[in-house]
Amino acid sequence: MKSILYFVVLIVSFGPSAILLTLGVIFSPAWLYSLFESQMATLVPFLMVVAGLLGFWGMHALNNLTLYPYKTDTPPKRLIVYLSLGCIASLTATIFAAYMDWLLAIAMFLPIPVTACLTYRNRAYFHKQVCS
Repeated sequence: MKSILYFVVLIVSFGPSAILLTLGVIFSPAWLYSLFESQMATLVPFLMVVAGLLGFWGMHALNNLTLYPYKTDTPPKRLIVYLSLGCIASLTATIFAAYMDWLLAIAMFLPIPVTACLTYRNRAYFHKQVCS
């Protein structure tokens, strides 16, 4: 029951971001082509996609750490980097979405509090590994 609840929270909070990230991955070859054609304006969306992919990887590792605490597959320092990059990508998407629609901005902001909550739940793992 606990794992089902976690998955529902993750789907609701990360669903819109996952859709936007999927579109970013689909359009990333066009951004790379434009980047090589010396259009630096495409660098920001491409970096958002890369940071978002690393953030989703970190969120997957954090969810596994929450559900299976004795199964640690990602070192805590690397996990902190992944989660930080994901939060930066989500915050950037929130700022861009705020210019279009405030509901979209709220949907893009939802992964940040969920990440903070799960990081707080696993604070002992981060504390004993990072501080030692």
